[in-house]
Amino acid sequence: MSRILATASAALAAGLVFAPSAFAFDCAKAATPVEKAICDDPALKAADDAMGAAYADVARRVSAEQKPMLKGNQLAWLKRRDEMCMWQEGPARTECLLNETNQRADFLRAKPASGPGLRTAMTPWFYSRAQTKTECSAEVAVYKFGDAAKGEGEKGFDAWVKATLEGMETENGERVVEPGFEYDCSYDASMVVTYASPDLIAAKIPSYMYGGGAHGNSNEVAIAVDLKEGAILSYADVFKAGATPKLIEACTADILREKIERFTDTSDPGSAAEVEAQAREDLKTNAEALSQGVGDFANWQIYDDRAEIYFPPYSLGSYAEGYYVCTLPKALLAEVAGPKGWIVP
Repeated sequence: MSRILATASAALAAGLVFAPSAFAFDCAKAATPVEKAICDDPALKAADDAMGAAYADVARRVSAEQKPMLKGNQLAWLKRRDEMCMWQEGPARTECLLNETNQRADFLRAKPASGPGLRTAMTPWFYSRAQTKTECSAEVAVYKFGDAAKGEGEKGFDAWVKATLEGMETENGERVVEPGFEYDCSYDASMVVTYASPDLIAAKIPSYMYGGGAHGNSNEVAIAVDLKEGAILSYADVFKAGATPKLIEACTADILREKIERFTDTSDPGSAAEVEAQAREDLKTNAEALSQGVGDFANWQIYDDRAEIYFPPYSLGSYAEGYYVCTLPKALLAEVAGPKGWIVP
């Protein structure tokens, strides 16, 4: 992370300081469609105020080195939120703004998607960089236990975050400019803690990178840490021998259903059979990739009532199909778990 930290220090040295209220606005002066939408809806205004309060709390707690990174990431998030919701109108725009604002507030508060919460509080950690002649732009928002880390599990989680971000920077951070060929490039990553309890933390880091060309690429990596034993869990730690066929069968069925739903033309009832036949053929062709995905716990996203297994673009179909996620219910997971039982009570 030396490259990232050096850039953060340079940004601070350049004088990028700010007040926690930097993102507040006066509804009497609301000018943009987004500002007007926020001010016209009490629930949305309350959500925006709550998000602003969460932002101000983080701004008070982060280090001097992190302050410009937090500001840059918040500005990038605001731009992304507004662009995502602006094309919609009326109630759809309001709902989009409300969902995105609530999600951002939850991130700033380090609120997990499920579970009772951790014993040790985590702190959001940010990295924001504009594109330069030699570097791609980057937007990173994750969590770390940092100095509060007490046990091997919490320290191991931080080490995994560090290694994951270093890998992203190595793979996506350099901008190569050749004579006669210059392109924009970027990558972003934002962590979601899918489950948290005093005994277990499970999280994922979705990422997207664009390095020139027709399209970018997305990916997700996940981790589950047994905080009591201080160990990053693997597939073999969780499931008993012989569990794999049943998990593959359930995952195949779920993705088959998803493929059929995505590509069946509802205006043509006769297309369903054709779509199903093609989907079955695709899954047969990609059976090895599906099996490998199920067997790699880095693809597993743990929630209190289910697990989701992520398959990146290309793995189970053409790039145009995007990624797939199969959902496995808690009852099935408990049935095939090893001697210790399924990891979420």
